[in-house]
Amino acid sequence: MNIERYLTEHRQGTPLQILRLLRQGRVTVNSDVIDSPRTTVVEADNVRVDGMTVTGRQPQYLVFNKPVGFQLSMDPTMPHSLGSLLNAFDQPRQLDALADLPKEAVGLVLTSDDVRFLTDVTGQNWPSRFQVQVSGTVVPTLAPNQAFQDVTMQVDQVHQQVTVALTTIDSAMAVAALEKLPDVLGPVERLAVGPLRLPVDLPVGAYRGLLPTEIDELTGPLDEKIKTN
Repeated sequence: MNIERYLTEHRQGTPLQILRLLRQGRVTVNSDVIDSPRTTVVEADNVRVDGMTVTGRQPQYLVFNKPVGFQLSMDPTMPHSLGSLLNAFDQPRQLDALADLPKEAVGLVLTSDDVRFLTDVTGQNWPSRFQVQVSGTVVPTLAPNQAFQDVTMQVDQVHQQVTVALTTIDSAMAVAALEKLPDVLGPVERLAVGPLRLPVDLPVGAYRGLLPTEIDELTGPLDEKIKTN
């Protein structure tokens, strides 16, 4: 069979991920770097991705709804860390998190044991969407900042509160600015990173695997380059 089908059957990623693995020179067959998806392989061949045999590389891609006050460490023995939220099956994995959300905030955090994937996502410089609720129906004043885009103020007369939301690539600045608003009702929440939105059915403190479509959307610009080559 060809290497593309072989990697697919061994669960090495989505079809677009597999093409990118090949184009990035991350796949070897019997120590030779392979970049063509049509290369023929047999079961006796030594196929590796990132230096690991394909039978030992089953990458994980997770999205967390981080609680307030939790650090982004994936060490399961550290209290109040994302690692402490992992189930027994995921604890042995060498996961890393995109370290771009202050512990005072809640919401979407990406983690994976595929370091190259996290590097690729970081390289896209995706903006994040943040929001916070403030008490009352008077629209608060948010200091102007060129780093903030799509700023919205939604008044809820029934619950007597205003939802302030913005998009930015500077997560720390956004959290700091929103926390300083008067009469804030709770922590700042990250709702999205680029095309990935926080799943509405994912409770605070829980996590789930990324869907193949979500993985492809996060690395979309890279995969578009691959498809046009």
